[in-house]
Amino acid sequence: MTEKTSVVVVCDWFDPAFRAGGPIQSLVNLVTQLHDHYSFSIICGNLDYGSDNALPVATGIWIDWNGMARVMYLDNKTLSRTTLFSTLNENVSEKSVLYVQGIFSRYFSIYPILWWHRSKHRKIVVAPRGMLHRSARSVKPFKKTLFLTLARLFGWFNNIDWQSTQPDETKEIRAAMGKKAKIMEAANIPRSIPSYQKRNDYGEPLKILSVGRISDEKDPAMLVHVLGRLAFPAEATVIGDYSDEDYFNQFNNLCNQLPDHVKVTHIRAVSPSDMGSFYRDHHVFVSCSKGENFGHAIAEALSYGLPCFIGENTPWTGLKERQSGEELPLEPAVFEAALNAYHQLSFEEKAEMSHAAHNFAVEFFQPEKFHKQYKALFNIEDLDDE
Repeated sequence: MTEKTSVVVVCDWFDPAFRAGGPIQSLVNLVTQLHDHYSFSIICGNLDYGSDNALPVATGIWIDWNGMARVMYLDNKTLSRTTLFSTLNENVSEKSVLYVQGIFSRYFSIYPILWWHRSKHRKIVVAPRGMLHRSARSVKPFKKTLFLTLARLFGWFNNIDWQSTQPDETKEIRAAMGKKAKIMEAANIPRSIPSYQKRNDYGEPLKILSVGRISDEKDPAMLVHVLGRLAFPAEATVIGDYSDEDYFNQFNNLCNQLPDHVKVTHIRAVSPSDMGSFYRDHHVFVSCSKGENFGHAIAEALSYGLPCFIGENTPWTGLKERQSGEELPLEPAVFEAALNAYHQLSFEEKAEMSHAAHNFAVEFFQPEKFHKQYKALFNIEDLDDE
């Protein structure tokens, strides 16, 4: 039997953390789908995104994760550069791939990259996870620009293998890291697709689901502006955590000003295992995000048969042609028109769109395609030839 390639993942958060959304889900799906091919070891923090409360896990020891990986949670209170370097020294061998998630985290991105340079270890892959997207860099732009400038000056990113998850991210990495950057595309892996369940509840009110942080980048306030323009009854459920109190207060104030025939329910956090019931209980998915590196919530909405009405700056294209929703300019009037058009469809037409959305997800999810891409990304055969 061929020995599995060892992949040592370093990241801020991992299950049971879930509030960071996409980055966690990307790793969970990766391990779930490819653990038969790789031996995954995950080194991460013991907090959830935006929380000071420790996760209910033991720290400083390896824990089995569903028989698919081993995980070491490092206590945030005692985490240090020395601790991290020691952990990497003990667990990253010459035959391992060091797989770093993100680029701005001190302990789980910057220090692992510095360790790699000092250790002369030969294989590192860094996945920016959309952090070089213009919408992400617009948050704390001075600090991020300064860091990237210093990193290039001191050569911290020299000789690194970069993972892009789609062509637009390739361009973003190239623009930030230069023409000589070694970039390979390996797409984010969605969850396994649930079986299709025919829907029988297309009456009023229109039930809208939106999943994403309550932040300027995801811009749920624009969704509320759209809702305020609707002339028919609608109920929207917005699921997303927040750290920007000012933006949340703006969002909340807009919700309180909506007319009586439109209602918004905000839920701060839902465990991934409980999300299925929300997808099944709604008619459509709407996202006014200014940009998505992948969009796990979009993928999951499609897999549950929800037509998706989303902004143009995501990898999900061709929705209208596939009768699965539509990519739209980020203007309230445009989203209003799209939802009005959907509302006017017959029961049969809405059912057809739901089935089409599910089929879209099924055709996207091809395990053999992802296996091929990650085999190329994690390839260490070239190391044996040196």
